[in-house]
Amino acid sequence: MNNLITTGELAKLASTTKRTIHFYDEKGVLKPVKINQSNYRLYQERQVLDYQMILLLSTLGISLEEIKRYLKNKGNLSNLFSEKKHLIKNEIERLKFSLNNIEQYLSNLQSNGTLVDPEIKTIDPFEVYYINKVGPYAKIDSYCQELSKMFTNKRNNFITLSIFEDQGYRPKESRIKICAFANEGVKVKNEFKSIVKRMTFSPGKVITYTYRGSGNMLSLFWKELEKYCRLKGYKVRAGIRDYEVYWKINPNPIKQRFEIFLPIN
Repeated sequence: MNNLITTGELAKLASTTKRTIHFYDEKGVLKPVKINQSNYRLYQERQVLDYQMILLLSTLGISLEEIKRYLKNKGNLSNLFSEKKHLIKNEIERLKFSLNNIEQYLSNLQSNGTLVDPEIKTIDPFEVYYINKVGPYAKIDSYCQELSKMFTNKRNNFITLSIFEDQGYRPKESRIKICAFANEGVKVKNEFKSIVKRMTFSPGKVITYTYRGSGNMLSLFWKELEKYCRLKGYKVRAGIRDYEVYWKINPNPIKQRFEIFLPIN
């Protein structure tokens, strides 16, 4: 091996520091080709290019572990960039979503003292299929999946909702009607016809808020909606149950859309 250079020489040629070269050695991404009898690390001149590749990949947000695997396996750079491009686009989407939410919540707080910006609506009676459940709010998603398996011809026409039999916050044990809109074409499987019931629900005048994000935070927005009612003097209507609709369910939380409804006088 001719023209070997020391760590200091490599650092100068690469416009960096000896400490950085030592760091990349310790991480296993830029190893010396030889360690001499004096315990000096020795590199080949071409490893300046290796350092520059590591620097490029690092500035693109590629982790040292990913770089190490790429260098070790002499991986396909196009594949590496394609994978990272997909991850970065998802991160940009998530950050835009977070920024939009922050701006909206800040605007709501400044205008009405809560996180929500509700609407007043009058909801016409509608038909639902339902099963009765008693359990924690945390199990609503699994209850909805259970209900979904009892139907056929669902396609994109199967939308679930929960009607809460008990007023007030009951996260541990709540009586809930797990429902699906009785939309055209949606049919109960024969083996579940004795379990799944059908009824007409008439909410009437409600105050409603649409929330986009993780369903794990719905209870927080219920409390904010109640706070909004107190601040604005809206009276919750007794005898009509609160409910929430799961308009869009997606593995990606930022693509989910829910709507909560509180009956008012």
